[in-house]
Amino acid sequence: MAQEQSEQHANTSDWLRNQAESGTSEGRVILLDQAIQGYAEAQFMLGDMYRGGVGATRDMAQARHWYQAAAAQGHSMALESLRILASDGDSAAFYTLGVLSRDGSGVPRDHVAARQAFRWAGEGGHILAHFAEAELRASGMGGAVDELAALRSYLQTVRLARAALETPVAEKISATLDQSRALAQYWMGRTYLTGHGGVVQNAAAAAGLFESAAREGVAQAQYELGRLYARGRGVPRDLMKATAWFEKAAAQGLRAADEEIAAIKNELK
Repeated sequence: MAQEQSEQHANTSDWLRNQAESGTSEGRVILLDQAIQGYAEAQFMLGDMYRGGVGATRDMAQARHWYQAAAAQGHSMALESLRILASDGDSAAFYTLGVLSRDGSGVPRDHVAARQAFRWAGEGGHILAHFAEAELRASGMGGAVDELAALRSYLQTVRLARAALETPVAEKISATLDQSRALAQYWMGRTYLTGHGGVVQNAAAAAGLFESAAREGVAQAQYELGRLYARGRGVPRDLMKATAWFEKAAAQGLRAADEEIAAIKNELK
């Protein structure tokens, strides 16, 4: 029985590889459908396809995404592919390996390994890795609590995000841990919203980060979250929630929020 299952798996893998290498739109659709359904072998093949530019335009972000999805299910070859990319200096691959170790996805949970992977990714300029390492250091996961190192990582997240967005430094960066964390969340939200700095555009992720920062009192985050609710981007459209966040931002002197409130009132007339 085990031999039959092994042969069936090999045959399926060969069939999927043929689909990946066929270069036809039908082959890509079939492979993508299998990957979306959660078949790890298809996810791995799709990663290979994007990595090598075989049957599709070379896209390393997509390659890492599908390798991560497969590795999270215990696919050893996908995990090895990520390790090879990391050994070649791919900071995003280091970050992905850190996420897998931190979350225990497809590999044993190992916060020490996660810290190290995030550190290496951060040295390569990966924005999210700095924040992820800061979270581990601030909470003491994978080692002793190190608030000073966490603070430095949060502030580096802000600096890198600003640079990626080509935003001049306008306000003083807070030196407290909680406020720096909230400010880092705001700037990461901005990068997710625009898809800059090597971050894949994701309005829903941006909304989550803006909300975390907004609840800590970051006026810009409150304003941006209000805009997302007002436009139904990344979250369901909700003018009441939008108004509530705009009012919080306006109370801190953000004049643009007053203009948004006026626009909503005109719409509701």
